[in-house]
Amino acid sequence: MNVISPWIQTSNNCNLKCPYCYINHSEKKMKKETYNKINEVFIGLLNNSEVEYVIYRLAGGEPFLVFDEWKEFGDLFLRETFSKGKLGILTNLTILNDDSIEFLREHRNQVSLSVSLDGYNYSKPNVNGESTAEVVRKNIEKLISLDIKKIGISTVINDKNLENNDIEQLSTWIAERNIPWNIGLNHFYKGEIPAEIICDKMKQVIQNLSSYNFDLYHMFKFNNLSLDCNYEGCTAGENLLAIGVDGSIYPCQTLLNSQPICNIFDNVDIIQKLKKQKIYNVGCNYIVPEKCKNCVLLETCKGGCKLHNNKNFTCDIIKKVSLFLIKEILKKESEE
Repeated sequence: MNVISPWIQTSNNCNLKCPYCYINHSEKKMKKETYNKINEVFIGLLNNSEVEYVIYRLAGGEPFLVFDEWKEFGDLFLRETFSKGKLGILTNLTILNDDSIEFLREHRNQVSLSVSLDGYNYSKPNVNGESTAEVVRKNIEKLISLDIKKIGISTVINDKNLENNDIEQLSTWIAERNIPWNIGLNHFYKGEIPAEIICDKMKQVIQNLSSYNFDLYHMFKFNNLSLDCNYEGCTAGENLLAIGVDGSIYPCQTLLNSQPICNIFDNVDIIQKLKKQKIYNVGCNYIVPEKCKNCVLLETCKGGCKLHNNKNFTCDIIKKVSLFLIKEILKKESEE
């Protein structure tokens, strides 16, 4: 195996209340012994040459709520793995202090941030319902000014950011700062917003980015589809797995409230467990749906999300937006 990437659930607690969040919020958080065991297992996979790279993805909840509890764990992992280890932090970036900034500066070559930002004026609400967009934008700009530039923005389409040109404003702000951007539907999207509205809005966003000479080919994704690489599709249950706060292991982070396939403390071969599990239709036992087999975009999306197969709602949107994106890229290249 070339790479393995565990999604590490640092805690189930969050300072925000996003309407589309699939995590059951609680005060549960990962303990030191669980962090230690994770390092033991995955650094061991590297040392034994069972994998070539390990990419940790620290998530939650909000990982910066418990920064002091995983900082030592992250430091050790990055020191031990050097260029073979990377650490991604999935964060709403509303919490930022001197200690966490110093950590990001020290490890700037191995650490990246995936920042949730849904709109320019409206983004994920805090507990009193107010938007956090302004504080997140300011924190991103602060990090960029400190030469911490491995930052990408992740946006979830919702009824708020489709109103009042909010997502178009965000596209301008992103283009001016040249930040990689992924816009997507939530995992469980079932047509709550009409496809026509989403497609029209995405076309406007793409055109606006293009007008600023934003590198659409390399830096823009729609629903995690990337045009600039040999995209493997979702590799949940193969290269990707999730580890709950108690060490339980799942083939995908969206299964954190479901039945685990094992636990980090079971002292089993995790790679073999992923390959042989039959509980979920992901990974090595995944079967491509009939609907996908003759699709012109199969080699691009690889069947999309394996677990939440809402293809009756998402396929047409993905096709139309992807086709428009390709046309816009080709149009821009012909003009140059």
